[in-house]
Amino acid sequence: MNSSTESVKTIKPKNRKPINRKSFLITSMLGLLLLLGIMLAFMSIEKVPQGYQAVIYSVSGVKEETKPAGWHFIFPLDKAVHYPIRTQTKEYTDLNVATSDGKNLNMDISVNYHVDPTKVVKIFNKFGNADITGLENGFLRTRVLDGLRQSVAKFSVIETFGVKTGEIKKNTLEQLQQNLTDQGFIVEDIAISSPKADKATQAAIDERVKANQELERAKTDRAIAEQNAKKKQIEAEGQAKANAILEKSLTDKIIRKQMIDKWDGKQPITIGGEGVIVDLNK
Repeated sequence: MNSSTESVKTIKPKNRKPINRKSFLITSMLGLLLLLGIMLAFMSIEKVPQGYQAVIYSVSGVKEETKPAGWHFIFPLDKAVHYPIRTQTKEYTDLNVATSDGKNLNMDISVNYHVDPTKVVKIFNKFGNADITGLENGFLRTRVLDGLRQSVAKFSVIETFGVKTGEIKKNTLEQLQQNLTDQGFIVEDIAISSPKADKATQAAIDERVKANQELERAKTDRAIAEQNAKKKQIEAEGQAKANAILEKSLTDKIIRKQMIDKWDGKQPITIGGEGVIVDLNK
């Protein structure tokens, strides 16, 4: 054996402990369970925003106990639908309505409402898991349109544009409150914009308004003339009465005294065509 061969040292592998498969399996299972627990914990947390109330439901049905605003733990498989119990404003534009004289108009309406917190479960049972946006665009819109149509249909197009706007709002609000309160929706107030008419209808309205203005002006002029005539009549009657009273009071003695008071002493006073010399000493 040469020197080069003798210089090579044999390298022995280090001793390694055998892997404990059972411990590894237990550790993996614990980690998996921990991760699953964290996921379930997050799935069990339900946040209900301020001004809302939540209905909790699952495949087994809806729970009678609702959740107010705040953080809540629910079962992982449970779900929630949130309903607004504070005032909401929903605007509906270009709702088509017809007047009593058959004119079609488009109107905008703004509705202030909130959900009755004691009836959120009833709403869920009727409409299922439809959220408030779906209800606003479906059920509520239909009811608002129906109430507005019934109110406008009572009046002519001229009345709708003018003197009956307040009555239309009042009637519509009453209709909505009557039809929606029992359903769980409390309508607080509404605002209705001015109607929008097509060109032909608008031209007819303008012509009608102009005629009404001229009629009102004629009525006003006639009323003024009648008042002036009455005034003159009263003045004439008053003057006639004054003259009659004055005529009755002008006796011969009074007339003689007035003429004597005005005589300057130079000429005789003529009464009834005769010259009379008045002796002032008598």
